[in-house]
Amino acid sequence: MFKKLQFLALALFLPVIASAQSGSLSGTISDADGEPLAGATVYIASIQKGDQADTNGEYVISSIPAGTYTIRVTFVGYRTFQTTVNVGSGETVQDVTLAEDTFGLDEVVVTGVGIGTDTKKLGFSVSKVDEAALQAVPAADPGNALRGKVAGVTIVQASGDPLAGPDIRLRGSTTINGSQEPLIIIDGVITDGSLRDINMSDVQSLEVVKGAAGASLYGSLAGNGVIQIITKRGADKIGTPQVTVRSEYGFSEIAEDYPSATKHPFINDPTLSNDGLVTAWPGYGNYDADRRFDNDFPVVYDNINNLFTNNPFNSNFASVAGSAENYNYSASFENFIQGGVLENLDDYTRNSFRLNADFLPTDKFKATFSSSFITVDAPRVEEQGQGDNFFYSVLTTQPFINLTERNANGEPSNEPTGYDIQDSNFENPLYVAANRDRSIDRNRFIAGATLEYKINENIVLNARQSLDRTESNRTTYYPRGFQTPEPDISKNNGSEFRSAEKFSTSISELWATYNKSFEEINFTAIAKYLYEDREYTYFDAFGRDYPANGIRNIDALDPTTYDISSFDSEQRAENFFLNAVVDYNDKLIIDGLIRRDGSSNFGPNERWHTYFRGSLAYRITEDVEINNVDEWKVRVSYGTSGQRPGFNDQYEFFTATPNGLIKNQLGNRNLKASTVGEFELGTNIAFLERFSLEANYAVTNVKDDYLDVPLSSAAGGFRTQTRNIGEIENKSIEFALEGLILNDKDMDWTFNTTWAKTTQEITDLGGVPPYTRTNAGGAIPLFRVEEGEPYGAMYGNKLATSLSQLTVDGSGNVLNAGVDTNGDGNLTVDDFEVNSHGYVVPKGTHGTAAEQVTFIVDENGEKTVERIGDTNPDFQMGFSTTFSIKGLTLYALVDWVQGGDVYNYTKQLLYFNDRHKDQQDFAAQGFDVGYADGASQIYNGADASSFFVEDASYVKLREVALSYTINNDNLGSIGDYVDEIRLSVSGRNLLTFTDYTGWDPEVALRNNATNFRLDEYAYPNYRTYTGSIQIRF
Repeated sequence: MFKKLQFLALALFLPVIASAQSGSLSGTISDADGEPLAGATVYIASIQKGDQADTNGEYVISSIPAGTYTIRVTFVGYRTFQTTVNVGSGETVQDVTLAEDTFGLDEVVVTGVGIGTDTKKLGFSVSKVDEAALQAVPAADPGNALRGKVAGVTIVQASGDPLAGPDIRLRGSTTINGSQEPLIIIDGVITDGSLRDINMSDVQSLEVVKGAAGASLYGSLAGNGVIQIITKRGADKIGTPQVTVRSEYGFSEIAEDYPSATKHPFINDPTLSNDGLVTAWPGYGNYDADRRFDNDFPVVYDNINNLFTNNPFNSNFASVAGSAENYNYSASFENFIQGGVLENLDDYTRNSFRLNADFLPTDKFKATFSSSFITVDAPRVEEQGQGDNFFYSVLTTQPFINLTERNANGEPSNEPTGYDIQDSNFENPLYVAANRDRSIDRNRFIAGATLEYKINENIVLNARQSLDRTESNRTTYYPRGFQTPEPDISKNNGSEFRSAEKFSTSISELWATYNKSFEEINFTAIAKYLYEDREYTYFDAFGRDYPANGIRNIDALDPTTYDISSFDSEQRAENFFLNAVVDYNDKLIIDGLIRRDGSSNFGPNERWHTYFRGSLAYRITEDVEINNVDEWKVRVSYGTSGQRPGFNDQYEFFTATPNGLIKNQLGNRNLKASTVGEFELGTNIAFLERFSLEANYAVTNVKDDYLDVPLSSAAGGFRTQTRNIGEIENKSIEFALEGLILNDKDMDWTFNTTWAKTTQEITDLGGVPPYTRTNAGGAIPLFRVEEGEPYGAMYGNKLATSLSQLTVDGSGNVLNAGVDTNGDGNLTVDDFEVNSHGYVVPKGTHGTAAEQVTFIVDENGEKTVERIGDTNPDFQMGFSTTFSIKGLTLYALVDWVQGGDVYNYTKQLLYFNDRHKDQQDFAAQGFDVGYADGASQIYNGADASSFFVEDASYVKLREVALSYTINNDNLGSIGDYVDEIRLSVSGRNLLTFTDYTGWDPEVALRNNATNFRLDEYAYPNYRTYTGSIQIRF
């Protein structure tokens, strides 16, 4: 009985004893100005206890056993604070002042890692661009917002069409025939749509994972790297809701005049009407006696500038955001209008709605929700081709034809006066734009909901469901009576094409996180499962012969002309990964990951594939104190990611004909995922409390890439099969330096510089013979796929620039085409010379029709096909700077691409049509008209020629902004209601310095634009000027 009483007494007094041996830690967290930092986190890792500061910046951690502890204080945008505190049996007070994190030394990223991770502890490169850099001059989309801000990111805006987004490549290419576009994630939601749909005013930051080590977390989805968009989720401070209204208005204009010919070489005998129009010209098309491109036109119309107009650029944005201790939210709307620079076309219009919310009803449970709904309406501009392409038509049209001429109905004339004289195949683009409807409307819904439950201090469970759904409708409508240069039954009696496309990606995710500290070691593990469900539906219908003009009901078309097609596909995937991180004393961090991907796109015999990574980071300055070095980390990593084959690649395909089935593609049951393996070595150094440097060296090897292999007759009549046989090797060197030049109470001056060089080489084609891609503009084979060649190599005929390049047989006879100028009956090296342009020509023929360039030939006298160019630049560099004095801020961004080639196919075709300024310049230099436009001359019959390969180097003033911010202290009585007013003037693409002779060196095919740099009547990029006002309440 006595023992029982003793036990009861001990139980009653145990809480008192425990209380006497424990205490609490409390205090206030503020910034350098003494302002409380609501939401800052205080954490004691050894006992896994912590708290968040309230609206007054105050925190309390209770029931701490007496002892000495290391506390860690963190807050977004501020340097992490760490100190040792002795906690006694009562209340211990520890106030903390956090310093602003100027260079993001304590930034937390969530891309490529299982949970939010301090960048100081990463073993691989993850770049982050914050809101200040993104909003200085808000870009039209996140892709363009990255320009010049992240080393190793190649961005090409191949077209100025407002509907077209930029092509993005992270480091080198990872596939020969597929897309180089990175995986896009928005607030954790894996997406499949266009970056062009995203409203930049909603974006808080962008995170970029360029290498396979970080991308390994996403396996076969992320062979091209990852870009994550983090959107705004609440107000800056807990309390009153924050309202932001922003309006930006301006206009766009073409940046440069095109070098079109203003003279001609023809017999000058035109007939003009009373109003100055050329009604007849018998001598047109026949060269005059001197055969020089130096005759004035009887009348000149500026068709190029008449095609362009200063269309509006307009953005209106409004948002409301709020934060409290257990929830935050952000809701916004934007109307964005970009008119481009073309006459008679509707504007690109995008409407964006976004709602984000976070709920924390208890310490254990958290729910987050992100959603956006986007609508897009825009014209679809035809470019990179001929026919009714705007730019082909306006550049080909001779200037004596007035494209703005009106017909009897007051509309642009389809065949303006003089059209029959030129007798070309162009259509008046102003007539086409005024009468044809070629448009798209797109609706997109993106949403993700995440639930988090904290089982205990060590284990957290999460679940997320996300959806990205896009519906697009395309229309091409020609009214009855539409006129064409030649009869066209698909247009003249009216026709309509409509397509409906639906794509949805639904992903379910479950994961658990385990975190435990063991004295000097912190261990974190994440186990995750993902299920992907992708569905695609496509339907289109075409018909012609409307009974009358003005009818837009497709049922009214002649049913015998209907052409209807449809396609449906479903893709499923399951993925698992386990990620473990060991952190020894905050200085040595080891990260390991293994992931298994299973996809229905893989062949039946290869349904699963494994990816992995390992990384090591060592923070030297945690062990060694180095004068003026604030932080120095070295890191090394190796990881794998990959890509999935296309939906069709594993199946057999046939073409149905009246005579039966024709075999096309042989199926492949062994088709598997490609593998992108990358070794990365890097370092991060912060020094002098003013500068931060990152340097990376990466080697990437792509294996099992997908190629279509031609089959022999032994394949039973099938023509091709998709196989895993391609290999590519890339090497990248990257530097990023940011610095704080000035920093005092009223003045700040910062800068950011990036530099990168990437080489990429095709190392194996698995026995497939070298080939030149035939899809360059649909007209000219140019880009070579061959082992040992750079990916992006141009192949074609090469002009001889030295007599040593002539091909001579054993008897001394030259096999190149030429003229026996010395009359000895033999064609020898003595019959040639190098002209003033640096090309080998027949000797003594300058100024005559016999002067022709000489192409390099083989031993059979046939023109060789060899490398004539390479699209890969020598390096890319970006430089941005921000200078602030009191409320005035000046920002500028310069983008420099050095080296790399672009093929000027536009110039080549204009030579044939006698429409390029070079030709009249040649005349001034004494050259015959045939020197440029003959099939055996420079024009080369439209075949690829080294003459039209040009240096694509440029330096661009990408962004400039001057803004003035007035805070509420300077607003008088208005300051009681308004927190801040910001006035800005901005410019985009203001200046371009280049030797390229087209409109813009940043031009390429719309397919794989970062590699296939070819200019074929592309929509040129343009400059934009705007003014804006932003008010925060």
